[in-house]
Order: sequence, then C-alpha cells, then structure tokens
Amino acid sequence: MAAALSLTARRYAFERALPVRGSAFARFFRVETAALARELVRGRSEALRVRASTGAPGWASVPWLAFFSPRVTRSMRHGLYVVIFINARDERIVLSLQHGAADTLTRLGPVEGAACLRQQAAVTARTAGQAHGFSTCQITLGSDAPLPRGYEAGCALSRSWAADAPDLNMIENDLARMLDIYHRLISAHRF
Repeated sequence: MAAALSLTARRYAFERALPVRGSAFARFFRVETAALARELVRGRSEALRVRASTGAPGWASVPWLAFFSPRVTRSMRHGLYVVIFINARDERIVLSLQHGAADTLTRLGPVEGAACLRQQAAVTARTAGQAHGFSTCQITLGSDAPLPRGYEAGCALSRSWAADAPDLNMIENDLARMLDIYHRLISAHRF
C-alpha cells in the first residue's frame, strides 16, 4: 500500500490537469488502492468500511482513503474515522484520526465550524491519551479550499510522510495502531 500512496502523492498534481472522466489514475486510487486497504483491515475484530475518493464530479484538491466504523459513520461528512489524505502540493501522505468536517462547516460556517472541529479534535486527542506516539499538531493538506481547511481543523492525531520517505513502509503498522486507538475510542464513547 505504501507504494500506491507514494505514487498517488507524486503524480496527483499532474493527473489533475487531465480530465477525471475515464482516468485510469483516478480508478487506480479509488478502486485498486482501496482494495489494498481492505485487505489490510480484513482480519480486524470490527468490520470497517473502506472508501477512496479523487473527487466527484471533478478532481478533489485533496484525495483521501478512509476507514469508517459503520457504528459511527459511513461518510467523511460527520463522525469520527481514520483517513489517509494525499497532500499533492507538497507530495505528502497524512494519516489522521479525523472528525468529519462537511456537516459542521455547513451548519456553522467556515470560521465557527473550524473552531468547533478544533475543539472536538482536542477532546479526542486528550481522550486518546499520550502513549500513542502520534502528533496532536494541526496537519497541512496543501489546499486553501474550505473543506480541506475543515479537515485540517478536525484532525485529532496524525503522522505524515514525504512521498519518497524511506520509512513510508511504516504506514501499515501506524495505520493498524491508529485503528486500534479508533476502536478503543468508539467502544468507550459515543462519537
């Protein structure tokens, strides 16, 4: 999976200049990379829904690969989930324990919505404890669009890698650890 994510981060900016309709690259990320991710989480105690997006109907400024507990949410719009964002501008891969941003931004607007998301993320980070080794600093997704800004505000825990980082192969272990934290949080609390 690390190789697929690295390729996506390095090529996404170029591919966005081409039509999304019929794009083999978009299909590679949405279908094949998502299938790799599903294989990684197949043996977990709780079934997770895995989805990947490059945007619809056009290219997204920030593509994502998300892991949802159906008990909490089935979409990126609300709830708590784990996601891998692609920051195409900086060619970075960001693993995040994330609060859904779209519904909050729609309800409260960009300024108040971001403040609410930051508050939710801070509470989640505190609840997760300190022994996890993930960052609690705000992530950077390389876009000034409102939704990616909301994603940045809604991040509770994260780790990021350059697309060509030698330790990117650790993403599978870090994903498993973050999914363990996610499972523990959603089992103990209502999100």
